[in-house]
Amino acid sequence: MQKMTSDENRIIAILWDYDGTLVDSARKNMNVTIEVLRHFDPDIEAHIPPVLQSYDAYQEANHRYRNWRELYTNCYGIPSDKLDEAGQLWTPEQQRNKTIPDMFPGLIELFPMLKGIPMGICSQNASESIWDTLSYYGVADYFSHVIGYADVPGNMQKPHPYGFIKCAEALNPDNKAGTYIYIGDHSDDVTFGKNGEAATGNKVICITTDYLGIHGELYASWKTAPDYFTRNTNELKKILESLLW
Repeated sequence: MQKMTSDENRIIAILWDYDGTLVDSARKNMNVTIEVLRHFDPDIEAHIPPVLQSYDAYQEANHRYRNWRELYTNCYGIPSDKLDEAGQLWTPEQQRNKTIPDMFPGLIELFPMLKGIPMGICSQNASESIWDTLSYYGVADYFSHVIGYADVPGNMQKPHPYGFIKCAEALNPDNKAGTYIYIGDHSDDVTFGKNGEAATGNKVICITTDYLGIHGELYASWKTAPDYFTRNTNELKKILESLLW
């Protein structure tokens, strides 16, 4: 892709997903999920769902389903009329678990290169937990805004563009013309970014990261393909350089 020069194509902000994109939070999220399920099954240790019994099983299931509601229904047996309740339990249980997940290699070194470009995070994780992680790794100052699960109405979680719109408004308060970059690891992240494009009227370039190497055949079956696909930070850096300068 050629470098962008017009006002309409100028990159005005970068929005990131969190889980699986910036950090490998799967093990923490598995433990948090068990605590959420404990509210519905006090004897949960005796009934651990198969997808919570191993890291690989959890990752496969997490990317097989389009969103957390499908995951909770199909893998954890939560009935549809209890999903909102389960969703409301996620943030407090995340905040109780103080585990700091591993940030993917090379990202800490990448962020200084992006200094001066407004950046935010759109996640279904707890914003407080996200800020704690960013602070732990010394990169919080590179991010201006975080949208977490509790910041979005339950019926407007990803891939609904509500969170994208709110984050974009915070990063681009003057509503300047330009292009957003959205970086995520899930098929729903691509849908989320393109829904954000339709809602804001601004072009959104979607980049999928696959640090964990788990997309494989799933990637080819996605309904909406990303504009770029990367497997590591070096590939991501090259793409961002081509888009930004």
